[in-house]
Amino acid sequence: MRDLYARLGLGFGADEAALRKAARDARDRELARRAEGVLLQPARRAGHDAVYVVARQLRDWRIELHLEDGEWARALADSDLVRPDLPPEPLARPAGRAPRPWWKRLLGR
Repeated sequence: MRDLYARLGLGFGADEAALRKAARDARDRELARRAEGVLLQPARRAGHDAVYVVARQLRDWRIELHLEDGEWARALADSDLVRPDLPPEPLARPAGRAPRPWWKRLLGR
């Protein structure tokens, strides 16, 4: 799954009006069809956004563990799930809270 927001030239969580305009103006008709079928359908958009957040978290852990030079990390970075330029908004931390260590986040503690 690719980041449809970025492919449309939008940021994560763009509103419906911006999505409709971007899909209408897209040169790639297949991209427009996918955007309309996923991002403009509330249930599918929720699924897309959930995967986006998980993919961003995987990328963050990979960077935190200094695994970006590993073969699997390169394959993950080049996959459709993770983009190196994802915006930080989905994983923004509340002000004043220190980040938990990666292993606690992984174990859900």
